[in-house]
Amino acid sequence: MKTKRKFMQPSAYFRLFLAVLCVGFAAGAGAAALTEVIHFAEFLAFGCAKGDFGVTPDQVSAFRRFAAVLACGAIASVGWYFLHKFKPFLSAGEIIEGKNPLFASNLAHAFLQVFTVGLGAPIGKEVAPRELGALFASKICAFFALDAAWCCTLAACGAAAGLGAVYNVPFAGAIFALEILLKSFDKRAALAAFGVCTVADFTANFSVPREALYIVSDFKSTPANLALAAFVGVIVGMTAKFYQAGVARAEANRIKDGKILILLPLAFAVTALAGAFLSEILGNGQFAAQTAFNEQISALYALGLLAVKGACVLALLKCGAYGGEFRAGKFKRGGSLRSGGVFGDKFRRALYGICAGCGLLRYKSKRRYGRNAKYRLRNGR
Repeated sequence: MKTKRKFMQPSAYFRLFLAVLCVGFAAGAGAAALTEVIHFAEFLAFGCAKGDFGVTPDQVSAFRRFAAVLACGAIASVGWYFLHKFKPFLSAGEIIEGKNPLFASNLAHAFLQVFTVGLGAPIGKEVAPRELGALFASKICAFFALDAAWCCTLAACGAAAGLGAVYNVPFAGAIFALEILLKSFDKRAALAAFGVCTVADFTANFSVPREALYIVSDFKSTPANLALAAFVGVIVGMTAKFYQAGVARAEANRIKDGKILILLPLAFAVTALAGAFLSEILGNGQFAAQTAFNEQISALYALGLLAVKGACVLALLKCGAYGGEFRAGKFKRGGSLRSGGVFGDKFRRALYGICAGCGLLRYKSKRRYGRNAKYRLRNGR
């Protein structure tokens, strides 16, 4: 729904211009800071170098993975317990709606999310930069005394800019702000969205890695491949719909009282035990997806990973954890692309194997393992 804005005097336009620049800078700096925090947590948990997450959980011992996730549970439960008890925080959606967030509590909430992901929690890191961008935008708009309509607009732009800066996709971030958060392609809102996202991406360049997230084999756009992609999309979409309902129930009944000090560490202990044997479930899903792209796991093993990871995420959310839940809707994107990548890649290979003898489909695998590839996996897995 479009909100009418009153005619703005030149001084108001100048304040709006400064606010757009400041929101973009703050969202980009927040994304960079969150990236540094998650790298620091990865180093503590797995002893990895900056930017190497996705390969290191498998390179350390099962005991170290277990201990890291166990420690993550203790930190997360205490942190979120005190935040709920003394300093309530708001989601990005609530900030966009116009609610006034507490700066310290929302800041701590965002950094706690990515810190737990870095320690191995199997949840996404996408919510934190959105919440941090919306938080900064809310405070900046109040400082420049912008009207309520522009405060909501720039809060949405800040949230999308934080997400776009983390993944180096400013254009996608701007479209996300307009299509998903604002549900409007108003000319002035579009200019603000692209301006904020561009500034944020430029600001985050000094910290956020510029490498591709995944290394995949060549994909030829043949009619058979396109038809198969559409079929896999239907299967993954139906699965995600059921999972989305589970996430909604877990979030609606999320524990926020003193029980979180007992149940959340217990949920993390179960996750730690699973991660000791299935290292691919740890973190935000990049390791599992890249392993599937490299054809190093079977279709049955991939489905098992999805089931275990999904169960762990639902348990953590129900017991009080926060983060990306690999689903779309209500400002939560998470790792649905990664989960779909694992399932879709394995399903495609299985279907190719079935049809190969009939001469209906033909698939030629090309592996590319450069010497300095970001996701080099050990041979023989």
